[in-house]
Amino acid sequence: MKKESILGAFSQTARLAPRAQRQILDVYATLATVALCSMVGYYTASRLPFIGNFSMLLPLGLMGLVFVVYFMPPTRQNLLMRRLMVWTIGWISGVVIQPSIIQFMYSGEAHIVYAALGTSVALFASFGAAVMSSSRAQTVYAVGTAVFAISAMSWVSLLSYIYPTRVLSNMSLVVGLAGPCVSAVVHTSNMIERAAQNVDIDPVVCALGFFNDLVQMFLHLVALFSNEQRRKEEESRKSRRSGRQYPKSRATSW
Repeated sequence: MKKESILGAFSQTARLAPRAQRQILDVYATLATVALCSMVGYYTASRLPFIGNFSMLLPLGLMGLVFVVYFMPPTRQNLLMRRLMVWTIGWISGVVIQPSIIQFMYSGEAHIVYAALGTSVALFASFGAAVMSSSRAQTVYAVGTAVFAISAMSWVSLLSYIYPTRVLSNMSLVVGLAGPCVSAVVHTSNMIERAAQNVDIDPVVCALGFFNDLVQMFLHLVALFSNEQRRKEEESRKSRRSGRQYPKSRATSW
């Protein structure tokens, strides 16, 4: 199978020149390697606990690398160096999010992490496929509608902070999850638009934007699934307590 035939199944990318299609595939290949580096970073932090001693320096290094990658002029000469930078960003990201994930892996709730990971990948792929199969006007209309809806629901986060309830917390997480989903749609649409105009696509910057969307989806889904798991556990405990109290109350009534 030729590389061009992979994107030829979608209406928006099938019309692109073979060179533009190869550039888009390069973006997703770079994204896959960055995601793999983040998994390596997570594994490294799990096996080498002393890395946690640099918990204050790693985020600063992460922000510095992101700044350099975004503002360094892309050339053929510095492409390898910029790829190394974005791979390092992926590795540091895995190290940084490891403390918030490891608690689920060792508490018998690893399924939450796996479900969030699979769902985030599925969301990202489905939104990407939807953009590649839709016209530019349809994408712009959908993004505008989603942004308006998110703006209209932004009060939920403030209300959840003032009145912290489970319902408002879940609503706030859902609204927060919509942000990276819309961002993934916008990034995909802009990438296809540049390819249609025969403008060179920077695989490093595009992959970094997509990686940030994926990480944000994953973290929001972990929090959302975790809240749902806590709700089910609390309901189960309440039902068990009520089941133990029922015979006692019946005996008392007699």
